[in-house]
Parts: sequence; structure tokens; C-alpha cells
Amino acid sequence: MVIRRKQTGYILKYLKYIFIISIAIIPFLAAYKAAYAKTIIQDDADIISTDEEKKLQGLCDKILNEYNTSVYIWTDSDISGSSSFGYAMEQFVATYPEKNVIILMVGMHPGDRIYEVQGYGIAQEMINNKRCGKILDEMHSDMADGNYYSAMQTFCEKSYTYMGRHPRFDSIIFSPVFQLIICLIAGIAPVVVIAYNSGGRTTTNSHTYLDINNSRIIGSFDRYTHTTVKRTPKPRDNGGSGSSGSGGGGGSHSSGGGRSF
Repeated sequence: MVIRRKQTGYILKYLKYIFIISIAIIPFLAAYKAAYAKTIIQDDADIISTDEEKKLQGLCDKILNEYNTSVYIWTDSDISGSSSFGYAMEQFVATYPEKNVIILMVGMHPGDRIYEVQGYGIAQEMINNKRCGKILDEMHSDMADGNYYSAMQTFCEKSYTYMGRHPRFDSIIFSPVFQLIICLIAGIAPVVVIAYNSGGRTTTNSHTYLDINNSRIIGSFDRYTHTTVKRTPKPRDNGGSGSSGSGGGGGSHSSGGGRSF
């Protein structure tokens, strides 16, 4: 009995040490994560206020904390659509060690403004090319009207939604409207069948007033009149040519293609 009590005491003692060590390690783990995953808002073009930047920071941090994916927003007044816009984005991402990134870049060069969304790492799969394009399209009216904060807010909110829902659920069969139509059809079809079968049925047919045993064909004849032949010219082979296309783009990230505004 005494031996068992000693063993229990040793176990409790070890568990206490493990608990203390775990509590001590947690801050270091959090600091390690923060060192490599972060939100970066670099407004070099000065198109949003300090208060708006803080609000965007909160939206971006929500994505970071729930999906371990960094969000970078970079605006620049010198970069234009005619310059190496995509290369500038890749270089901006490459300066930071975090590889799971969603980036919004806005080039504010007068007369040649452009904005683009790209996904790297996990975000490349969750925010694919099609979703990047959807985000850009939803931002366009605000970007064109100069409502830059509202456009960036849309970027953050749509990115958060897409990170929490796999692209396969973008199919029309998962659309609420489509599912509502299916439910209506499923509800109406049985009613139509019941209504159709509720009417009176026809109980007479061709045999009702015909004595088959005492009825027969007593004669028949065929008369040939004429034959018509229509000739069509054989199509010529002009050595027709086919068309081919090829898709471009690197496999390191997803992209929406950019939008001018």
C-alpha cells in the first residue's frame, strides 16, 4: 500500500513538471509563429487613413489566426500596369519568409492604375485563379470610384470566406438558389402526378365496337408513280486548318490576372 502511494506521488510530481514546462513553452511557440506569419499593410501610395489601416489589420489578422495564412496589402504610386507588375508582387512576397500568403497589390501610377490579387501556398489552392478573379471583380466599382478602403475591406472579407470553403463547393449544385429549385420540383412533382391520376379514365378503345373474329381485310393494291433522285456536290477538301491554344502562368501561385481602373 505504501509503495502504491509513493508511485502515485511520483506520477503527480512528473505531471506537475510537464505542466509547468508546457506553460513556459507556449509563449515561445506563439512568438515563433508570429515571426514567420504576419499581416503586412504597406500603404506607400497613401490611399487609406491610419484608422482604416487599423481596421484592415484586424480583418487580416482574423485570416492569419484562423487559417495560419498571412495577408499582405501593398500600394505603390510608381508601379503601373505597363511595368513588371507581376514580378514586383513576387519580389515583395519573396522578402518575407512566410509562404502561405494572400496578397493585394495596388499600383497607383497616374493614367495606368492597376490592382491584383494572388495566392501562395495554402492560399493558392483555396483562393485559386477563378476566386482571385471574383474578388477583383467585386472590388472594381469601389476601386474605380476611389473608395479604396471599401475595396480592400471586400478583399479581406471575401478572402476570409474563401479560405473557409473549398473551391469544389463553388459548383452550382451547392448554390442555395439551385437547391431551392430542386426542393420546389421535388414538392410539385408528386402533386402533378396525383392530379393527373385523379381524372376519369377512358374505358373504351378500338376493340370495343369491333368484332375481331368476323372482321378481315378483303383486298389491297399498290400503285407506283415515280422516283425522285437528288444529287449533292461532293465537298472539296481545302486542307482545313485547326486551332490550338495554350495556357500560361507559373505554378507557384494563383492569380486573378489584374484589373485596370
